[in-house]
Amino acid sequence: EGQVTFMSTKIWESARNKVGSTKWSFVNSWNGDTDYENTWKCNLFVYDILQEVNAVTPTRWSWSQFSRAPIGANEWANPNSDYVKDTNCYKTVSYSSRQKGDVIAFKRYRGSGHMGIVSTNGDYISALRVRVQEDNVDSFLRSDPSIARKTVWRY
Repeated sequence: EGQVTFMSTKIWESARNKVGSTKWSFVNSWNGDTDYENTWKCNLFVYDILQEVNAVTPTRWSWSQFSRAPIGANEWANPNSDYVKDTNCYKTVSYSSRQKGDVIAFKRYRGSGHMGIVSTNGDYISALRVRVQEDNVDSFLRSDPSIARKTVWRY
């Protein structure tokens, strides 16, 4: 489905450079904010990657933070998300046409979703409990029957 764009390549390279990092681990704060300790940070990992490459990044108003905050994985997994669409920078593409640098998000039937950056060879890069890892998407889907939907966004 077309060439990999310059921006997609930058997004992928930024994510690849973080594999093994514990910055987005479950127990850590996020950018010094202790409200984020003991929370899943896959969405914050993607947010930070997009910010690093100067991509427009969807946010929402957070009353608890009293400021704008990154949207969560389940919102990214909504193919009709106004938060994502209102940036005018992302379009959905089919799962089978995903390519490196795309944002991939998984909605679960219950609880929080999961998300990461599409890599090569069927892999994706995401922040898990301890560190950022590169894993096979189809293996992840097979291992987690609670995934209700997968959505792929291209910048």
